Amino acid sequence: MTYNIKYVPAKDLERIQDEWKALETGEEMTLFQSYEWYQMLLEKYIPEDTKNFESVYAVVKADGKACMIAPLWIIKRSFRILNRKGGYIIGRFSFSDYLNFIYQNFDSAAFDFLMKDLRKRYGIKRFCFEDFRESTSIYQHVVKSYSIIENKKFPCVTLQLPRTIEEYNKMLSKNSRQNLRTANNRLQKGGKTLIFNDDDQQVDRQECMKLREAKLSVKYADFSLYWKYKYRIIHRLRYRFSSFNPLTHFSHSKVMTAHDENGVLRAFFNYDYDPTRKAIRIMTAGTDLGFARYSPGMLLMHQFIEKAIKQGRLEIIDFTRGDEPYKFALGGNLCYNHRVRYKI
Repeated sequence: MTYNIKYVPAKDLERIQDEWKALETGEEMTLFQSYEWYQMLLEKYIPEDTKNFESVYAVVKADGKACMIAPLWIIKRSFRILNRKGGYIIGRFSFSDYLNFIYQNFDSAAFDFLMKDLRKRYGIKRFCFEDFRESTSIYQHVVKSYSIIENKKFPCVTLQLPRTIEEYNKMLSKNSRQNLRTANNRLQKGGKTLIFNDDDQQVDRQECMKLREAKLSVKYADFSLYWKYKYRIIHRLRYRFSSFNPLTHFSHSKVMTAHDENGVLRAFFNYDYDPTRKAIRIMTAGTDLGFARYSPGMLLMHQFIEKAIKQGRLEIIDFTRGDEPYKFALGGNLCYNHRVRYKI
Protein backbone atom coordinates (compact mmCIF):
# COMPACT_ATOMS: atom_id res chain seq x y z
CA MET A 1 0.00 0.00 0.00
CA THR A 2 1.37 3.41 -0.98
CA TYR A 3 0.41 6.39 1.18
CA ASN A 4 0.58 10.11 0.54
CA ILE A 5 -0.91 13.16 2.24
CA LYS A 6 -2.66 16.27 0.97
CA TYR A 7 -2.74 19.20 3.42
CA VAL A 8 -5.75 21.49 3.02
CA PRO A 9 -6.12 24.78 4.96
CA ALA A 10 -9.15 24.77 7.26
CA LYS A 11 -10.76 27.64 5.37
CA ASP A 12 -10.83 25.45 2.23
CA LEU A 13 -13.06 22.74 3.69
CA GLU A 14 -15.26 22.78 0.61
CA ARG A 15 -12.39 21.39 -1.47
CA ILE A 16 -12.62 18.03 0.28
CA GLN A 17 -16.39 17.77 0.70
CA ASP A 18 -16.79 14.65 -1.46
CA GLU A 19 -13.91 12.82 0.22
CA TRP A 20 -15.19 13.79 3.68
CA LYS A 21 -18.76 12.64 3.00
CA ALA A 22 -17.49 9.32 1.64
CA LEU A 23 -15.70 8.66 4.95
CA GLU A 24 -18.06 10.12 7.56
CA THR A 25 -20.48 7.17 7.47
CA GLY A 26 -17.92 4.87 9.09
CA GLU A 27 -19.14 2.85 12.06
CA GLU A 28 -16.99 4.76 14.56
CA MET A 29 -18.06 8.20 13.34
CA THR A 30 -20.61 10.42 15.10
CA LEU A 31 -22.31 13.75 14.50
CA PHE A 32 -19.10 15.43 15.62
CA GLN A 33 -17.21 13.98 12.64
CA SER A 34 -19.79 15.00 10.05
CA TYR A 35 -19.09 17.47 7.28
CA GLU A 36 -22.01 19.65 8.41
CA TRP A 37 -20.59 19.89 11.93
CA TYR A 38 -17.23 21.05 10.59
CA GLN A 39 -18.97 23.58 8.37
CA MET A 40 -20.36 25.09 11.56
CA LEU A 41 -16.94 24.95 13.24
CA LEU A 42 -15.40 26.75 10.28
CA GLU A 43 -17.93 29.56 10.60
CA LYS A 44 -18.12 29.84 14.39
CA TYR A 45 -14.98 28.35 15.92
CA ILE A 46 -11.89 27.62 13.79
CA PRO A 47 -9.37 30.46 14.22
CA GLU A 48 -7.34 32.05 11.44
CA ASP A 49 -3.73 30.90 11.24
CA THR A 50 -1.06 32.88 13.07
CA LYS A 51 2.67 32.54 13.58
CA ASN A 52 1.86 30.35 16.61
CA PHE A 53 -0.61 27.86 15.14
CA GLU A 54 -2.22 26.49 12.00
CA SER A 55 -5.58 24.82 11.32
CA VAL A 56 -5.41 22.18 8.60
CA TYR A 57 -7.05 19.01 7.28
CA ALA A 58 -4.57 16.24 6.50
CA VAL A 59 -6.10 13.97 3.87
CA VAL A 60 -4.30 10.63 3.89
CA LYS A 61 -4.57 8.63 0.68
CA ALA A 62 -3.92 4.93 0.20
CA ASP A 63 -3.09 4.07 -3.41
CA GLY A 64 -4.57 7.38 -4.48
CA LYS A 65 -7.88 7.09 -2.57
CA ALA A 66 -8.66 9.04 0.61
CA CYS A 67 -8.81 6.68 3.60
CA MET A 68 -8.52 9.16 6.49
CA ILE A 69 -8.96 12.87 7.16
CA ALA A 70 -7.32 14.40 10.21
CA PRO A 71 -8.73 17.81 11.27
CA LEU A 72 -5.71 19.24 13.04
CA TRP A 73 -4.85 22.29 15.08
CA ILE A 74 -1.07 22.48 15.02
CA ILE A 75 0.68 24.65 17.59
CA LYS A 76 3.98 25.45 15.90
CA ARG A 77 5.52 27.25 18.88
CA SER A 78 4.46 27.30 22.52
CA PHE A 79 2.75 30.46 23.75
CA ARG A 80 1.07 31.77 26.91
CA ILE A 81 2.47 28.89 29.01
CA LEU A 82 -0.46 26.47 28.66
CA ASN A 83 -0.52 26.29 24.85
CA ARG A 84 2.24 23.79 24.18
CA LYS A 85 3.78 23.00 20.81
CA GLY A 86 2.21 19.86 19.33
CA GLY A 87 -0.70 18.37 17.43
CA TYR A 88 -4.35 18.63 18.53
CA ILE A 89 -7.73 17.89 16.96
CA ILE A 90 -9.92 20.75 15.73
CA GLY A 91 -12.93 20.92 18.06
CA ARG A 92 -11.12 20.85 21.40
CA PHE A 93 -12.67 22.88 24.22
CA SER A 94 -15.99 23.06 22.39
CA PHE A 95 -19.34 21.31 22.09
CA SER A 96 -17.65 18.55 20.06
CA ASP A 97 -18.24 15.81 22.63
CA TYR A 98 -16.30 13.16 20.70
CA LEU A 99 -13.17 13.99 18.73
CA ASN A 100 -11.70 11.70 16.11
CA PHE A 101 -10.23 11.51 12.64
CA ILE A 102 -12.67 10.80 9.83
CA TYR A 103 -12.50 7.30 8.33
CA GLN A 104 -14.66 4.44 7.10
CA ASN A 105 -12.39 1.77 8.55
CA PHE A 106 -9.42 2.65 10.71
CA ASP A 107 -6.11 2.08 8.92
CA SER A 108 -3.30 1.94 11.50
CA ALA A 109 -0.58 2.12 8.85
CA ALA A 110 -2.14 5.30 7.43
CA PHE A 111 -2.24 6.78 10.94
CA ASP A 112 1.42 5.95 11.57
CA PHE A 113 2.40 7.39 8.20
CA LEU A 114 0.61 10.63 9.11
CA MET A 115 2.32 10.89 12.51
CA LYS A 116 5.76 10.59 10.92
CA ASP A 117 4.88 13.13 8.26
CA LEU A 118 3.57 15.63 10.82
CA ARG A 119 6.79 15.33 12.77
CA LYS A 120 8.80 16.00 9.63
CA ARG A 121 6.56 18.81 8.35
CA TYR A 122 6.09 20.75 11.59
CA GLY A 123 8.91 19.51 13.80
CA ILE A 124 6.45 18.33 16.46
CA LYS A 125 7.02 15.25 18.59
CA ARG A 126 4.10 15.46 21.00
CA PHE A 127 0.39 15.06 20.42
CA CYS A 128 -2.60 15.63 22.66
CA PHE A 129 -5.81 14.05 21.43
CA GLU A 130 -8.83 14.78 23.62
CA ASP A 131 -12.30 13.25 23.86
CA PHE A 132 -11.22 10.00 22.22
CA ARG A 133 -13.94 7.42 22.78
CA GLU A 134 -12.51 4.39 24.53
CA SER A 135 -14.26 2.00 22.14
CA THR A 136 -12.68 3.40 18.97
CA SER A 137 -9.94 1.68 17.01
CA ILE A 138 -7.89 4.87 16.85
CA TYR A 139 -7.75 5.14 20.66
CA GLN A 140 -6.81 1.48 21.04
CA HIS A 141 -4.02 1.87 18.48
CA VAL A 142 -2.55 4.98 20.09
CA VAL A 143 -2.34 3.50 23.60
CA LYS A 144 -0.82 0.25 22.31
CA SER A 145 1.64 1.67 19.81
CA TYR A 146 2.93 4.98 21.16
CA SER A 147 4.82 6.29 24.17
CA ILE A 148 2.06 7.57 26.44
CA ILE A 149 2.77 10.64 28.59
CA GLU A 150 -0.72 10.94 30.04
CA ASN A 151 -3.96 9.03 29.66
CA LYS A 152 -6.85 10.52 31.60
CA LYS A 153 -10.43 9.32 31.31
CA PHE A 154 -13.67 11.29 31.55
CA PRO A 155 -17.21 9.94 31.98
CA CYS A 156 -19.89 9.73 29.31
CA VAL A 157 -23.27 8.00 29.52
CA THR A 158 -25.11 6.01 26.85
CA LEU A 159 -28.44 4.19 26.94
CA GLN A 160 -28.91 1.14 24.71
CA LEU A 161 -32.65 0.82 24.21
CA PRO A 162 -34.27 -2.59 24.74
CA ARG A 163 -37.01 -3.97 22.51
CA THR A 164 -39.95 -3.46 24.89
CA ILE A 165 -41.09 -0.99 27.52
CA GLU A 166 -41.31 -3.85 30.01
CA GLU A 167 -37.62 -4.58 29.52
CA TYR A 168 -36.82 -0.89 29.86
CA ASN A 169 -38.70 -0.55 33.14
CA LYS A 170 -36.73 -3.48 34.53
CA MET A 171 -33.54 -1.57 33.71
CA LEU A 172 -34.60 1.31 35.95
CA SER A 173 -33.84 1.19 39.64
CA LYS A 174 -36.65 1.07 42.16
CA ASN A 175 -35.70 4.59 43.24
CA SER A 176 -35.89 5.90 39.66
CA ARG A 177 -39.34 4.43 39.11
CA GLN A 178 -40.51 5.93 42.40
CA ASN A 179 -39.11 9.37 41.50
CA LEU A 180 -40.99 9.35 38.19
CA ARG A 181 -44.23 8.45 39.96
CA THR A 182 -43.61 11.15 42.55
CA ALA A 183 -43.04 13.78 39.85
CA ASN A 184 -46.30 12.86 38.13
CA ASN A 185 -48.19 12.89 41.45
CA ARG A 186 -46.82 16.34 42.29
CA LEU A 187 -48.02 17.65 38.95
CA GLN A 188 -51.51 16.28 39.54
CA LYS A 189 -51.74 17.54 43.12
CA GLY A 190 -50.48 20.96 42.05
CA GLY A 191 -53.02 21.14 39.24
CA LYS A 192 -50.24 21.43 36.70
CA THR A 193 -49.72 19.86 33.30
CA LEU A 194 -46.71 19.29 31.10
CA ILE A 195 -47.02 19.29 27.31
CA PHE A 196 -44.24 17.41 25.54
CA ASN A 197 -42.97 18.07 22.03
CA ASP A 198 -40.25 15.75 20.72
CA ASP A 199 -39.29 18.04 17.82
CA ASP A 200 -40.38 21.54 18.72
CA GLN A 201 -39.76 23.60 15.60
CA GLN A 202 -41.44 26.69 17.07
CA VAL A 203 -39.47 26.85 20.31
CA ASP A 204 -37.65 30.07 21.13
CA ARG A 205 -34.07 28.84 21.35
CA GLN A 206 -33.03 31.97 23.20
CA GLU A 207 -35.44 30.95 25.97
CA CYS A 208 -33.70 27.59 26.07
CA MET A 209 -30.37 29.38 26.41
CA LYS A 210 -31.70 31.31 29.42
CA LEU A 211 -32.61 28.04 31.19
CA ARG A 212 -29.19 26.61 30.45
CA GLU A 213 -27.32 29.72 31.59
CA ALA A 214 -29.29 29.89 34.83
CA LYS A 215 -28.31 26.30 35.60
CA LEU A 216 -24.64 27.00 34.82
CA SER A 217 -24.69 30.07 37.08
CA VAL A 218 -25.90 27.98 40.01
CA LYS A 219 -23.29 25.31 39.27
CA TYR A 220 -20.48 27.89 39.13
CA ALA A 221 -21.67 29.50 42.38
CA ASP A 222 -21.15 26.15 44.12
CA PHE A 223 -17.46 26.02 43.17
CA SER A 224 -14.96 26.67 45.94
CA LEU A 225 -12.88 29.84 45.90
CA TYR A 226 -9.84 27.71 45.02
CA TRP A 227 -11.48 26.33 41.87
CA LYS A 228 -12.85 29.73 40.86
CA TYR A 229 -9.37 31.24 41.17
CA LYS A 230 -7.79 28.35 39.29
CA TYR A 231 -10.38 28.58 36.52
CA ARG A 232 -9.71 32.31 36.05
CA ILE A 233 -5.97 31.73 35.71
CA ILE A 234 -6.44 28.90 33.21
CA HIS A 235 -9.02 30.91 31.28
CA ARG A 236 -6.57 33.81 31.00
CA LEU A 237 -3.58 31.73 29.88
CA ARG A 238 -5.20 29.13 27.60
CA TYR A 239 -6.02 30.10 24.03
CA ARG A 240 -9.69 31.03 23.86
CA PHE A 241 -11.53 29.77 20.81
CA SER A 242 -14.63 31.59 19.62
CA SER A 243 -17.62 30.34 21.59
CA PHE A 244 -20.64 28.71 20.01
CA ASN A 245 -23.59 26.63 21.09
CA PRO A 246 -25.26 24.05 18.80
CA LEU A 247 -28.62 25.11 20.22
CA THR A 248 -28.37 28.44 18.41
CA HIS A 249 -25.65 27.81 15.83
CA PHE A 250 -26.23 24.29 14.46
CA SER A 251 -29.29 24.45 12.22
CA HIS A 252 -29.46 20.65 11.86
CA SER A 253 -30.11 20.15 15.58
CA LYS A 254 -33.53 19.43 17.09
CA VAL A 255 -35.10 20.46 20.40
CA MET A 256 -37.49 18.45 22.53
CA THR A 257 -39.42 20.54 25.02
CA ALA A 258 -41.72 20.43 28.02
CA HIS A 259 -44.06 23.42 28.42
CA ASP A 260 -46.58 23.90 31.22
CA GLU A 261 -50.30 24.54 30.68
CA ASN A 262 -49.57 28.26 30.29
CA GLY A 263 -47.04 27.72 27.55
CA VAL A 264 -44.01 28.43 29.76
CA LEU A 265 -40.88 26.47 28.84
CA ARG A 266 -39.92 24.21 31.76
CA ALA A 267 -37.30 21.87 30.26
CA PHE A 268 -35.56 21.07 26.99
CA PHE A 269 -33.00 18.79 25.36
CA ASN A 270 -31.07 19.86 22.28
CA TYR A 271 -30.09 16.84 20.20
CA ASP A 272 -29.13 15.47 16.81
CA TYR A 273 -30.78 12.48 15.15
CA ASP A 274 -28.48 9.99 13.44
CA PRO A 275 -30.66 7.75 11.22
CA THR A 276 -27.72 5.62 10.06
CA ARG A 277 -26.94 4.46 13.59
CA LYS A 278 -30.51 4.87 14.92
CA ALA A 279 -29.21 7.17 17.63
CA ILE A 280 -29.74 10.59 19.09
CA ARG A 281 -26.91 12.51 20.73
CA ILE A 282 -27.76 15.04 23.43
CA MET A 283 -25.72 18.21 23.07
CA THR A 284 -27.18 20.50 25.72
CA ALA A 285 -30.12 20.63 28.11
CA GLY A 286 -31.83 22.89 30.59
CA THR A 287 -34.51 22.95 33.30
CA ASP A 288 -36.45 25.79 34.87
CA LEU A 289 -34.96 25.78 38.36
CA GLY A 290 -38.17 27.20 39.83
CA PHE A 291 -40.06 24.18 38.48
CA ALA A 292 -37.38 21.59 39.29
CA ARG A 293 -39.39 19.83 42.03
CA TYR A 294 -41.66 18.48 39.28
CA SER A 295 -38.68 16.95 37.41
CA PRO A 296 -39.80 18.21 33.98
CA GLY A 297 -36.56 17.14 32.29
CA MET A 298 -36.79 13.58 33.61
CA LEU A 299 -40.43 13.28 32.57
CA LEU A 300 -39.68 14.74 29.14
CA MET A 301 -36.89 12.31 28.38
CA HIS A 302 -38.69 9.34 29.92
CA GLN A 303 -41.74 9.78 27.68
CA PHE A 304 -39.42 10.26 24.68
CA ILE A 305 -37.64 6.99 25.46
CA GLU A 306 -40.89 5.03 25.87
CA LYS A 307 -42.23 6.44 22.60
CA ALA A 308 -38.98 5.59 20.79
CA ILE A 309 -39.17 1.98 22.05
CA LYS A 310 -42.78 1.63 20.89
CA GLN A 311 -41.95 3.02 17.45
CA GLY A 312 -38.73 1.02 17.13
CA ARG A 313 -36.95 3.94 15.46
CA LEU A 314 -34.08 4.31 17.89
CA GLU A 315 -31.47 2.02 19.41
CA ILE A 316 -29.25 4.47 21.27
CA ILE A 317 -29.78 7.53 23.46
CA ASP A 318 -26.31 9.02 23.75
CA PHE A 319 -26.16 11.47 26.65
CA THR A 320 -22.53 12.23 25.65
CA ARG A 321 -20.08 13.83 28.10
CA GLY A 322 -20.76 14.10 31.81
CA ASP A 323 -22.11 11.79 34.50
CA GLU A 324 -25.09 13.77 35.79
CA PRO A 325 -27.36 11.60 37.98
CA TYR A 326 -30.42 11.90 35.72
CA LYS A 327 -28.60 10.03 32.95
CA PHE A 328 -28.19 6.95 35.14
CA ALA A 329 -31.68 7.35 36.59
CA LEU A 330 -33.00 6.95 33.04
CA GLY A 331 -31.07 3.70 32.57
CA GLY A 332 -27.82 4.97 31.06
CA ASN A 333 -24.51 3.13 31.34
CA LEU A 334 -21.09 4.61 32.02
CA CYS A 335 -18.47 4.75 29.27
CA TYR A 336 -15.36 6.86 28.83
CA ASN A 337 -13.66 9.51 26.77
CA HIS A 338 -9.89 9.83 27.05
CA ARG A 339 -7.38 12.63 26.83
CA VAL A 340 -4.21 11.05 25.55
CA ARG A 341 -0.85 12.79 25.45
CA TYR A 342 1.84 10.86 23.63
CA LYS A 343 5.10 11.34 21.79
CA ILE A 344 6.58 9.84 18.67
